[in-house]
Amino acid sequence: MDSKIRGSGLQPAAVIGQPTGGRWFGYQKREALVPYAFLLPSFLILAVVFFYPMIYAIIISFYSNDIGSAARFVGWENYRGVISSDWFPTVMKTSVLWTIGNVVFVCGFSLAIALMLDSKFPARGFVRALFFLPWAIPYVAAGLIWGWMFDYEFGVLNYLIHAIGLSSDKINFLIACPEAFFSLTGVSIWKLVPFGTVMFLAGLQTIPAEYYEAAKIDGAGPFQSFRFVTLPGLRNVAIMLTLLITIWSFGRTFTVIFLLTEGGPAGCTETIVIRSYLEAFKFFRVGTASAIGAIVLAISLVFSIAYLAFLHRKGRTQS
Repeated sequence: MDSKIRGSGLQPAAVIGQPTGGRWFGYQKREALVPYAFLLPSFLILAVVFFYPMIYAIIISFYSNDIGSAARFVGWENYRGVISSDWFPTVMKTSVLWTIGNVVFVCGFSLAIALMLDSKFPARGFVRALFFLPWAIPYVAAGLIWGWMFDYEFGVLNYLIHAIGLSSDKINFLIACPEAFFSLTGVSIWKLVPFGTVMFLAGLQTIPAEYYEAAKIDGAGPFQSFRFVTLPGLRNVAIMLTLLITIWSFGRTFTVIFLLTEGGPAGCTETIVIRSYLEAFKFFRVGTASAIGAIVLAISLVFSIAYLAFLHRKGRTQS
């Protein structure tokens, strides 16, 4: 066989159909480029609808707020104006409180619901679907529904509170402070809890049953098993969920607040994202709005880098 191959002048690799190598577009090179070719259409779409507007907004942040004429390059003036403004500390405080409230209550409620749904009971699949339903409802639809429920005159929440005798007076859910802030926080928690529940429920499935059996043999009760088995097993999930909720709450929450209060009353629910929108489309200070957006981007990048670093460390420990 070898003599026939040598006599034909062909290399063994060519006979069996393998690449000879050494070429730029050899088989291995093309094989390595296949994943990038599949990702290229998505990257082009992201570049057009996400990266280009983001970079352009950062560029605009260094120009003046002139409308209808050529904007002047002002350098860091817009950033200095934002940081030294009277409203910036209040807006940042509202954003931080909003983020902390979402993180604490979403993680707490999600863990409690996940523990309940992880146990075996009749119609467990149906109950799980009910708890996950809020996550499937679009934000606009959810905002409109909650707006009707919060209505001062005809809202069902005021009717129920009066019917069961909790209060004889109606509550200004959206037109008084701090009631409006608590109401919107409740809506955001209601929307995000199913996501956290799914993550914790998936984490509970990865904890081996042998750990609970060993703890039971050692005399551990339900509380000790939860403390020394469940919580350590959910540590990575909790960190990941905390970072994701932080990024989402601080830098991306807009729809619910804008639909229900637009940052009111009197700025009570005005987060930094809402302020950026108002600066651009209400006060027509585009440079200032872009500077606020760049500040939000920088803060969000810090949490994003922490999230990616955690995922990288987790991947290395698992491998």
